[in-house]
Amino acid sequence: MNNRPTDAGPAELQWTMSLWLVTFLALSLRLIWAWWVPVIPNSDGEAYDAFARTLVQHGTFGWEPDHPTSFWPPGTTFLHASLFALFGIRYEPIVAMNIALSLGIVWVTARLAARFWGQNVAVLSALVLAAWPTLVMYPTILASELPFLFLTLLALDLWTAPWAGRTARALLAGLVLGFAALVRPQALLLPLVYGGGLALMNRGGRGVLLEQIRSVVLAGLAMAVVVAPWTWRNYQLYGETVLISSNGGITLWMGNTPGTDGRYMVTPKKYSHLPENERAQVLGQEAKAYILQDPTAFAERAVKKLLILYTNESVGVGWNSPGVREAFGEAWEPRLKRLTQATWGLICLLVVVGLWSSLRRAGFVSTLFSPITLSILYFTAIHMVVVSQERYHLAFAGQWAILAALGLLQLAAWRQGWAATATRPSPQ
Repeated sequence: MNNRPTDAGPAELQWTMSLWLVTFLALSLRLIWAWWVPVIPNSDGEAYDAFARTLVQHGTFGWEPDHPTSFWPPGTTFLHASLFALFGIRYEPIVAMNIALSLGIVWVTARLAARFWGQNVAVLSALVLAAWPTLVMYPTILASELPFLFLTLLALDLWTAPWAGRTARALLAGLVLGFAALVRPQALLLPLVYGGGLALMNRGGRGVLLEQIRSVVLAGLAMAVVVAPWTWRNYQLYGETVLISSNGGITLWMGNTPGTDGRYMVTPKKYSHLPENERAQVLGQEAKAYILQDPTAFAERAVKKLLILYTNESVGVGWNSPGVREAFGEAWEPRLKRLTQATWGLICLLVVVGLWSSLRRAGFVSTLFSPITLSILYFTAIHMVVVSQERYHLAFAGQWAILAALGLLQLAAWRQGWAATATRPSPQ
């Protein structure tokens, strides 16, 4: 009995009718949601809205015109402020941009899935993303998840593309990762993740290793070109180097301080008089001392933060809460949260099956060090150390969808095998 999924094998993506239909499904579901649910900024969305307004109206990145900030990375605000400048202070252009980013995520994920696993996995991964309820809800949220996910996936697509020379691929990927880092600084180390993963996955010897090292260096230089103007702005603000944002020490403190549950915490008022860069340094030092004081407790917290990252998904409803209540009524909020939680659980089960299938088909090394898997582990490790929230797993939603697609193919193979066994005549 053949229990292995069938596929044509890794190749470049083909735009078949099934893929066009999946893309149409993704567009339709998001248009319907955006037509029904109004944009009412909530939680982080309120901050992005305020930053974009202040930047457009006063030329300052901050809550208020006379209080510039570096606590938040500026990339998402740059996008929103650009649309405000072009179309006025209104949310429809942001919704349109978010829908375009969503379709871009579907497209780039399908390209990567085809390149690593084949056309069938590409179509199914696109289908998972198209119908993923939380991602359907995200176009009406002012947030960093969609631009960050699109840019990091696009960078991996460029890094592994067969249509350009190695130098061009590395430089283009680096430029894209530079913009991704301005959205979230976690992108800064992705060249090492992509290059190191490909070198270890292919096991092509010294030549492949040197090629990937060269790509990492070139990508790093391109990233520096993108990030440097903002670093210089921060230097002028504080008189010291703050690469992108000054929240690194604070997010470490949130996940490693007495009384933390691993989630967001308000910083102590006793440090409110300090400039943002100094406050981050002080709290970062406190967090490091707290970690070294009891490494066992740090390991226990890391496990708790791992569970926070993976055991829930309701942010799409929560951050749309005012709009959902206005559109559907209060009773629909818990119902939609149950829907998003149930679908997240189903996707996770498919990912487990997909990982099992990948281990059998590709082996341990190729599965573990594939940039698809390694980037998931990278983002997971970050949030096991610093603050953790459920929404942070959306940073690798494309990679997650590819593994879920592998799971779907494996289930289909098992079903065919069981059906063949059931119809086989018994020996006389």
